[in-house]
Amino acid sequence: VIVTTIDKYMYVALNKKHNNECRISYSVTENVNNVSNIKHDIIREGLKLFKIKNGIELTTIADIPSSGSGLASSSALAVGISNVLNKFHRNFVTKKEIAQQACEIEIKKCKKPIGMQDQYSTAYGGLNKIEFYNNKVFVKRLNLSKNILLDFNKHLLLFYTGINRKADKILSKIKKSGNQFKNFDKLSQLSLIFEQELLLRNYNNCGKILHEGWVLKKQLNQSVSSFDLDQMYNNAINAGAIGGKILGAGGGGYFLFLVEPKNKKKVIKSLKKLQYIDFNLTQEGSQVFKID
Repeated sequence: VIVTTIDKYMYVALNKKHNNECRISYSVTENVNNVSNIKHDIIREGLKLFKIKNGIELTTIADIPSSGSGLASSSALAVGISNVLNKFHRNFVTKKEIAQQACEIEIKKCKKPIGMQDQYSTAYGGLNKIEFYNNKVFVKRLNLSKNILLDFNKHLLLFYTGINRKADKILSKIKKSGNQFKNFDKLSQLSLIFEQELLLRNYNNCGKILHEGWVLKKQLNQSVSSFDLDQMYNNAINAGAIGGKILGAGGGGYFLFLVEPKNKKKVIKSLKKLQYIDFNLTQEGSQVFKID
């Protein structure tokens, strides 16, 4: 896969509590006597993985709507929890180890039917090619200059559809239908072609590859798209977008489009009912800041 991080963040704040209770705050606040009683599965399993039973306060905050969005928010949370708890225990760990721990939290402990690209992407940061070989993962930073990255960024538009969905449910439907490997080789090959075209700054071809990938992705299951989402997509294409896709499993969340800069205003106007998200590509992965 080809994947990048952007300057929209998931924050995880951790502190020792003055007593032996646990206070967990996200979209709701949980006060429990033991970590095992926490309802939020990623937070619960993350704390259990690091042998924390009680006496902790943990709060999460997101820059933009993130639950069920396709922006890797759950994996960013798992990575953030892994990173901050290693710091809490004074463990020195690599980015690879943080990503592996986040995969263990989400895939093994929470039993989510997902891949590993989001955990590795948010742990490492930057624009990367991530390759998978029998559970071995290789992360390679794409060799692009700062100017090319800025130029590429100028060709991208991001919109929030306002539709949240559970990726687990969509991915489970795809798996149940037996389509999880449908178009698998084609989609993988498209990523390799996308990398080459991006290195050559052929943004028009990159947009066409995004479009072809989206067409193939929609064939996995009817829940990946809908009449309303297809209409949004067509509006953007008719206004000048070269190609795009719903990020993540599909079904809602965020649309990413590749657009010539001269056509960006027209595309934004064509999707005026959606929330336009201005963003920049970033080079840094998950980081820990200690406040004394």
